[in-house]
Amino acid sequence: MTWEVRRQILLGAVVLMLGLLATRLAFMQLVQVDDYRRIANDNQIRMMPIPAPRGRILDRHGVDFVDNRLSYTVAVLPTDFRGEKPRTRLADALGVSREDLVARLRRRSGLPMEPLSVQHDADSRMIARLEERIEEFPGVVIETEPVREYPIPPWAGHLFGYVREVGEDDMKRTDRSGAPLRGLVGASGLEKRYDDVLRGIDGVVYRQVNAFGQVTGPMPGYQTVPPTPGEDLMLAVDADLQRLADSLLSAYVAGTVVAMDIHSGAVLCFVTRPGFDANTFSGGMSSAEWAGLRDDSLHPLLNRAAMGVYPPGSTAKLLTAAAGLDAGVVTESDHFGACTGGYRFGNRVFHCWRPEGHGSLTLLGAIEQSCDVYFYQLGARIGLDTWSQAATRAGFGKPTGIDLPGEAAGVVPSRAYFDRVYGKGEWTGSLVVNLAIGQGEFGVTPLQLLVFYAAMANDGLAMKPHLALATRGPDGHWAYVQPEQSFQLPYSASALLLLREGCRRVVQDPSGTAHAIYDDVSRMAGKTGTAQNPHGNEHAWFVGYAPAEAPQIAVVALVENAGHGSTYAAPICRAIAKAYLRPPVDKGPVTVADDSLSSRP
Repeated sequence: MTWEVRRQILLGAVVLMLGLLATRLAFMQLVQVDDYRRIANDNQIRMMPIPAPRGRILDRHGVDFVDNRLSYTVAVLPTDFRGEKPRTRLADALGVSREDLVARLRRRSGLPMEPLSVQHDADSRMIARLEERIEEFPGVVIETEPVREYPIPPWAGHLFGYVREVGEDDMKRTDRSGAPLRGLVGASGLEKRYDDVLRGIDGVVYRQVNAFGQVTGPMPGYQTVPPTPGEDLMLAVDADLQRLADSLLSAYVAGTVVAMDIHSGAVLCFVTRPGFDANTFSGGMSSAEWAGLRDDSLHPLLNRAAMGVYPPGSTAKLLTAAAGLDAGVVTESDHFGACTGGYRFGNRVFHCWRPEGHGSLTLLGAIEQSCDVYFYQLGARIGLDTWSQAATRAGFGKPTGIDLPGEAAGVVPSRAYFDRVYGKGEWTGSLVVNLAIGQGEFGVTPLQLLVFYAAMANDGLAMKPHLALATRGPDGHWAYVQPEQSFQLPYSASALLLLREGCRRVVQDPSGTAHAIYDDVSRMAGKTGTAQNPHGNEHAWFVGYAPAEAPQIAVVALVENAGHGSTYAAPICRAIAKAYLRPPVDKGPVTVADDSLSSRP
């Protein structure tokens, strides 16, 4: 092949390649222009969510409990924040370890192209340091967003709970607009129970970024979608009563106080100690801080009112009395063997709290003076199976249904229970003797005990306790929570009258165990309890209602490791009832008042 032929072939090949290149360029510029324009736009556009403010939480008079405030949030754009050096620099700037930062980056809080928050509620000095060196942090953005602001008292954490970032499991859920869930969601307490109500719908703003992953401003031609705030939640709780309950309980290390309207189930105050500051969760908590809360020997994360399970002590004697009346094994006038300070059952002697004994008593006298020996004998007559069934029918052994997550069911021992714990045939009938006075394996929550006594005062009708009173939607109108009946105590009218008379005598008769708290304003009725505790001093109980003649409010108080219920718990309940029943002070116009929900607005 001659040189001329080779030159022609080479020239033809060059012309062919140039032709193909020109054709390709023409195709890209004329046919695929829209596709490449979209890719170019995608490279410079970042869709930034505008967090919707969560709804406020108010007391029954419209006083703010929980609101929002603006704060700084540091976030990263995952597609632009890459490499080890930026991670190290950002961790140093945030004052956290690199491991903590990496852990935060691993959490998903939105779609892949959306910012991932790594520091909520950042202080202004941190933000100033970041902004001064923002060119060193490609892919890092600083935004403002609403953050929850909770009351400081320790009861706030248990009642309101806190919010957290959306996790992997939450990504399967959607908000009210049908969009994937993102941002912050309720993690505990009322924030979790009413998350769908309190959480609004996030908006969106489109930002422009340069080739270095730095946000340069709004993206021209793209319209911002404003967020839709969440709905407000009004509680039945009275802020003044809540503060009073907290101050009464503050003298003790641990305990709880709850009050409710017996006719509607509306919870009027709800305090449990110790607690935690829910605000610490707003800015993100380190693993060390979380471990400190989790491992605290006082268990500040335990909501004692709804999740704490305790032996009820002598407050359970009304249940035993009711079971005996219902089963027909005791009447109002029945005398058992006289109390001489102890009762022998089999080869064991069960002692009374009063060493010298109470002598011969009727059922009412035994309730009034809280005679253990009388109820030992009554429990033996009733038997385990009947007693266990009666406890279940009275609402024990199952949650009350209060609008809080994680409520405990308590423990009602039965034949099957003891077979499982001790082995079939390996336990004796004497166990029911202890159960009859609220000891042994019988475990209740303070809420269960409150609902039981409120039902006795309400002609046997138990109402489901509820914290929420109403919600206010975008139209500004309140939607009221309707009271719900929970169950009916299976007692005759005469039996209920006898039980209430026993509760009245406990407080109002001179020989009653709680007579020291009697006053002409509250005129309470109820029952003391001093529950044995293997880990220290006895737990002090009181549960009752007021006024005895026309009940409106029921109150329960538990003070852990304090001693006698008449000394430590009963005065707390009396103070709550007295404050509630005292002629009301004009607090101005009530935002929400519906007499069908409560006997007193």
